Amino acid sequence: MSDDHDHVHDENCEHEELDALTEAILVAQSGLRSDVQALVDVIDEVHVYIPLAEDMPGVVEGEDVQFGEELTFRPHMLLDSDHRAYAVAYTDPELVEPLVEALGWQTSGGPLKFIHLPLRIAFELAQEHVDGRDVEGLAFNPSTDFELVLRRDEAAAIAGGQALPLVGYVEDLPEGADEETQVVEGAEPPPAELLAALEQARVRIRDLVSVGVATTFNPERDREPHLTITLYTAKPDIDRAALAEDVMEKASPFLPAPGYADIVFRDAPN
Repeated sequence: MSDDHDHVHDENCEHEELDALTEAILVAQSGLRSDVQALVDVIDEVHVYIPLAEDMPGVVEGEDVQFGEELTFRPHMLLDSDHRAYAVAYTDPELVEPLVEALGWQTSGGPLKFIHLPLRIAFELAQEHVDGRDVEGLAFNPSTDFELVLRRDEAAAIAGGQALPLVGYVEDLPEGADEETQVVEGAEPPPAELLAALEQARVRIRDLVSVGVATTFNPERDREPHLTITLYTAKPDIDRAALAEDVMEKASPFLPAPGYADIVFRDAPN
């Protein structure tokens, strides 16, 4: 990674660009494509604080430092439950306190320090090979209300100027966004085994009147077309979560790529 002019800050340093990045992260937490665009828009405008595992020789804390073409530093990383490494970046160094208490982070055995870098460098770090392992993504402000975790492919897309839905965050579409869901014409028909499993569920579940299946795509939420299964029910107050779980338990082995489906409920016509 390269940079011409960066500096190390202590934990109490403030920066005028902090609010813009924090706001972009909060917006992107919806996971919607148009909201993720907020990160694309600020990637070359703001800086982040990256916690250092090792001190940087020759760097005086709080002073600007000139670097050559290569900027080398050893950051702290986070491991997920599968021991995959994630780069870490903060919009405010005070937000690191939960992890300092939980993990005892230090810099070369002393108080934790940060390097203050352009946001784009943090996205590049999420594509690197560090300490013998590939970095799998980028975690902003972990263990705080301002957390946003990007997978490696998501970070790469944003760094390349492409906003895409964050499928781990998208839950409910805002009002009116369902209208953008498109039925994909000419898509492959659903597998016969899937249709048979859904028909068995319809026969077995008394309040399930009928089932519809279509290939759909919503640009705000989806990265690729997938099946939407519509369940038409006789009772408006039916336990929808239990019904969806029941149906998907039998249907999921037969779902075609990408291997998941949306469940939509409709009241059956009288």
